[in-house]
Amino acid sequence: MNDDMRSEEYSIIKQCMDGNAEIYAVLVERYKNMVYNIAYRMLGDDEAANDMAQESFISAYVALKDFKKGAKFSSWLCSIAINKCRDYLRSKKDNISIDEIAEVSTSKIATPENVLYEKQAEQNIQAALSALPGDYREAIVLKHIEGLDYREMENILGVSENVLKVRAHRGREMLKRLLKERGIINE
Repeated sequence: MNDDMRSEEYSIIKQCMDGNAEIYAVLVERYKNMVYNIAYRMLGDDEAANDMAQESFISAYVALKDFKKGAKFSSWLCSIAINKCRDYLRSKKDNISIDEIAEVSTSKIATPENVLYEKQAEQNIQAALSALPGDYREAIVLKHIEGLDYREMENILGVSENVLKVRAHRGREMLKRLLKERGIINE
């Protein structure tokens, strides 16, 4: 993120705190896909992800007074989204539905067989991701799906970079094992 963008975000936050709630829509528009993707990867359910994304933006707006100038708004928002997902998972436990993962693509030809195969593969991958312990799932989602660096993950999760590297590595290994068990990969 460049300094101009960060300055703009600080300006938007100040305007919100001064009573201009409508300007918050700029931040929502900028980060809605990121927050939804994190929630979807954490929860595996489109409806729940939409709900948690919406709740994350509402919570962030209500807590703008706690935002520390100098911090990245996106990191702060990610930590709110992760916490919302954690709360949701605690409340639902094993009651998470499995939906599709957009990144899985096995063929460009949309025959009924390929569509069915892709859908099953997507469900199996999301099921494997959902089966990971929460700490490992968070590391996989933030590092490998959202593409964050370990420093930013450290700010979001409040865990040291070394711990995050271990979680990402172990999470990848667990995910690989689960995908082998489900017949998604053959390695």
